[in-house]
Amino acid sequence: MPAIFKAQYQPGKDFILSGQVQYGDIIAHHNDVKQVIKGHIYGGELNYIFRTDGCNTWQQIHNYPEIGVGAIYLNLANPQELGTLSALYPFINFRLNKSEKKISLKLRIGTGLAYISKPFNRLTNPKNNVIGSHINGFVNIRLHTAIALSSALRLDAGIGLSHASNGALEIPNLGLNMVTVNLGLGYIFGNKTSIYYKDSVAKLKKQWCPSIIGVVGFKEQTTPLGPRYTAYGLQFNMYRRINHKNSFGGGIEAAYDEANKTVWHDNNVNNPTFAQITQVGVKACYAFNIHKLSLPLEFGVYVFQKQNYDGMFFHRIGLRYMLTKHIMANVTLLTHWARADYFEWGIGYQF
Repeated sequence: MPAIFKAQYQPGKDFILSGQVQYGDIIAHHNDVKQVIKGHIYGGELNYIFRTDGCNTWQQIHNYPEIGVGAIYLNLANPQELGTLSALYPFINFRLNKSEKKISLKLRIGTGLAYISKPFNRLTNPKNNVIGSHINGFVNIRLHTAIALSSALRLDAGIGLSHASNGALEIPNLGLNMVTVNLGLGYIFGNKTSIYYKDSVAKLKKQWCPSIIGVVGFKEQTTPLGPRYTAYGLQFNMYRRINHKNSFGGGIEAAYDEANKTVWHDNNVNNPTFAQITQVGVKACYAFNIHKLSLPLEFGVYVFQKQNYDGMFFHRIGLRYMLTKHIMANVTLLTHWARADYFEWGIGYQF
């Protein structure tokens, strides 16, 4: 039986509501981004949070994190060309303190969807060369503190980095990178006192885990409102769990991107072969593991490509979730340095 350190806590009945103001800047990572930056961005955020108690082993492994959902509204300081950003995203607050203290340091990782009110439009908004669609993917990473002011009230403060883009589904797609500071208050409803279950965590069997993943993606190339292309990929990965949280490894993969045909057309080759379009790469891999969910970070180099389509190097971030013991769902973003290429949607098998 688990040991109970404090009074019983019931997620769902006991939760935290946190309201915060945000203030910051859009990062000018490209000249086209500089042209739409007119001032400091500002807005607010509302968070619904519940505290984990360690009833599941992964919660103990990750030091009893908080899980929640956030809603953000930001004025982008350019009402004519950018408008506003509204985002809804689930997140995890990983507690960096080893034990609960009056001042708790946390790292937030969240991903969801964002709505941009003023995307590019050829007729009405041609100067927005940053975002080409209303609906975009959204990522938030934040380092923040929670300072207990009383048993029920806490002060939340931190600094974060947010990104919104659509993965070249509609261009332009330079994306918005935003750095903001946040300050606000959180109130604990229900039981004010946390409890923590503590079990002995089973020793991890360190072994290599091979997997194969098939993905598909969709993208525009260089002209807004131009043709949309399909890309296909097959990835073979070898990850080794070194502990409950971290995995390292490598892999090899092949991709067939129909948009690469345009490079051959520019060189007066109207019907390039399958081999001429195919790219093959090798990569180094890392994954941060949260129970059945993993967050991969991969860095690769193309060892075979008939044309220099995107340079030598590729990168990948995203989510993979084990649906069963062997079957995984894959949502990742393929990038070439700072340029997002396309979202990869796929299914995989782990042996």
